Amino acid sequence: MIATEIENSIAQLTAELQAWRRHLHMHPEPSFQEWKTMDFVCSVLEKYGISYEKGVAETGVVAVIRASWHDQDASCLGLRADLDALPIHELNEVPYKSQNEGWMHACGHDVHTTILLGTAVVLSRHKELLKRPIKLIFQPGEEQSPGGATLMLKAGVLENPNVSELVALHVYPELPVGEVGLRSGLYMASSDELHIDIEGVGGHGALPARFINPIDAGMAWMQACKTELNELCPASVPQVLTFGRFEALGSTNVVAGTAQIKGTFRTMDEVWRAQAHELLQAQAEKIGAKTGATIKLHIAKGYPFLKNDPALTARVAEILENTLGPNKVQALDLRMTAEDFAFYSQEKPVCFFRLGVGNQEKGIVHAVHHPRFDIDEQALEIGVKCMVQIALA
Repeated sequence: MIATEIENSIAQLTAELQAWRRHLHMHPEPSFQEWKTMDFVCSVLEKYGISYEKGVAETGVVAVIRASWHDQDASCLGLRADLDALPIHELNEVPYKSQNEGWMHACGHDVHTTILLGTAVVLSRHKELLKRPIKLIFQPGEEQSPGGATLMLKAGVLENPNVSELVALHVYPELPVGEVGLRSGLYMASSDELHIDIEGVGGHGALPARFINPIDAGMAWMQACKTELNELCPASVPQVLTFGRFEALGSTNVVAGTAQIKGTFRTMDEVWRAQAHELLQAQAEKIGAKTGATIKLHIAKGYPFLKNDPALTARVAEILENTLGPNKVQALDLRMTAEDFAFYSQEKPVCFFRLGVGNQEKGIVHAVHHPRFDIDEQALEIGVKCMVQIALA
């Protein structure tokens, strides 16, 4: 169980945790534009005498907490939170509703940042208990390609002192407050954007000999891609190919000359990912030749798949069970969503776990990215408990 002095330190922060989270929720900022968020993080760190580096990858913040006896070059544990918000109009009618029209912390990054700030304060008060230095990473731009993690890595966030492993949490309204979830090994998918431009020949809908319909070409390409990828994908490899937008500005009897398609491809195997990209391109050429249309496919390669290190994840699971109780730690299924924390997993052992924030009795049931997403704020204190115990282990 969590030590009494640590428990008391966290309890003393309850009101501040709520105030920090509500301030951040009221002032969401876009990816890579988190200037005021960065300043707020720095103001809290300054208040508690925690030294930091500001402006890492432009709007990121990094702090290191160590016991006085630690070697300056000792490797450390990295704890990461993300700062950015989403372009969503908030529909919640709460005192802390977003004041930045059209932007909302609908993915809980305000919660992640608050929890890491609370963790920093508690650890700074009990640094004599640390077995190794702790690096606190407040990262910009998780929601937008190329992902803030890539910029933080280029800025050397895993160096000086060297980070040997990293842990991050993420809100999870599917679990009730008080519970957490995690999965060892493969957990989240890679994510690639598909942008397709189709050029045909426009014309009168009643004269098919005189037009090349880009809609027909696009439909044929989408179906061929789905069929081929389903047939060739290894049975053990999860994948998703989804098209979310198809636009051709014609009419009932007007065939447009051009069309655009947008979609996403996700998987959990880098070899198959590369092969699938080639197959998608080959089908564009094949269907284009068959229909007479020109199909241009651009693949914006996004985040890699996220794999939780088995040894680190087992240790974190044990810590969480000791902190919250064994019946409060749930096993999670694979997810085809993506997360830029995966970039860190390509460099170091990581554990990415989920923090329950739901509460059906209070009507807190909406998923992330929903305009009515919210949390049970008891999760703030629970999140700090979890991160502090992980840091002290």
